[in-house]
Amino acid sequence: MSRPRIAFVESNTSGTGRLFLAAARELGFQPIMLTSAPERYPFLSAEDCDVVTLDTGDTAALVEVSRELSRKGLAGVTSSSEYFVVAAARVAWQLGLPGPDPVALASCRDKHLQRQRLRAAGVAIPDFRAAETPEDAVRAAEAFGFPVIVKPVSGSGSVGVAACSSPEGVHAHAAALLGQAVNERGQPVPRMVLVETIAQGPEYSVETFDRTVVGVTAKHLGSPPYFIEVGHDHPAPLHTVERDALARITRAALDALGLGFGPAHTEIRYTESGPAIIEVNPRLAGGFIPELVRLATGVDLVRNTVARIARQPAPCEPLHRRHASLRFLLPPAEGSLARIDGLEAAGRLRGVAEARMYGAVGSQLACRHDFRDRIGHVIATGATPEDAMATADRAREQVRLTVTPARGA
Repeated sequence: MSRPRIAFVESNTSGTGRLFLAAARELGFQPIMLTSAPERYPFLSAEDCDVVTLDTGDTAALVEVSRELSRKGLAGVTSSSEYFVVAAARVAWQLGLPGPDPVALASCRDKHLQRQRLRAAGVAIPDFRAAETPEDAVRAAEAFGFPVIVKPVSGSGSVGVAACSSPEGVHAHAAALLGQAVNERGQPVPRMVLVETIAQGPEYSVETFDRTVVGVTAKHLGSPPYFIEVGHDHPAPLHTVERDALARITRAALDALGLGFGPAHTEIRYTESGPAIIEVNPRLAGGFIPELVRLATGVDLVRNTVARIARQPAPCEPLHRRHASLRFLLPPAEGSLARIDGLEAAGRLRGVAEARMYGAVGSQLACRHDFRDRIGHVIATGATPEDAMATADRAREQVRLTVTPARGA
């Protein structure tokens, strides 16, 4: 007898997508990938995963295919990609399967509407204005005072997010964003950007499941004016008062946005006046944060996400209390990756759980100043935050990347 199925609408390309398929199998389900471009996911060839090729931008087509699958036993529909969580939720709703509210998810994915709802609910956020032209963006920035953040109203992984310190910089960056018709996944994007004041202070993310705060992650950011995340520490080394304040504002944000089914990843700056929400992401964290949570606490958020939509238990109580840190490997320059040295040595360091490159020698590297710049990572664990962080830093320093510059560079 064939196993019941879990359908995944597209996948995360840089982090946990592969883990979702493994979790489905471990729970006794056959994973099925619904995708318009199977070649986007090299890991599919090594996984026991059925593939259905279709236009995943067409909700009606997704519903039709999923309805046919349901006749043969479909337990749930979800996505590990932020760009497709709304589509997956709509399909689940149409088929009467468990899932988050698709209307709430769609509202949350629209960062302008998200901010309007948070502000209306009295949740602390940076000041903001929407702009539909570069000139509107400049006027908003001048009203706030420089520097400001200019960012897309939809997106993920810090794509298109930049701090701008002059009218000329705001105009140029806004014009570039407004000139884009589609995002990196080929989806149409609104002709609108957000201009925001900068919340000063350390950045954290709160990982929640349903309404349970599973933990707080400390973020390491790259060099300004961009906001690429270059490392994470879980759990963040915080005092109880700080953790409680982050948990309270996160729950208030979830309530304001109508969220509370399955995972959410809420990014927060801890300012002098207290925590302020940067954005709420209605999906599991990327950047291998779920792996850090699993290593530090034993709570498997990937497995829980699949279990939740399949009506199975999703326990969030920690099984142990350790610490885990991740450091990403970034290209030293644009060009062709010529050599990778020290990766095996990094992996042999005491306390290192993983040292991995995403690409091979010969890969072409570009600096886009977002998550796509990350070409590998090291993960370390320890009994204390200091142990995990120090080991992760040592492992990252062990890896040396040699890049042959592109011609003309």
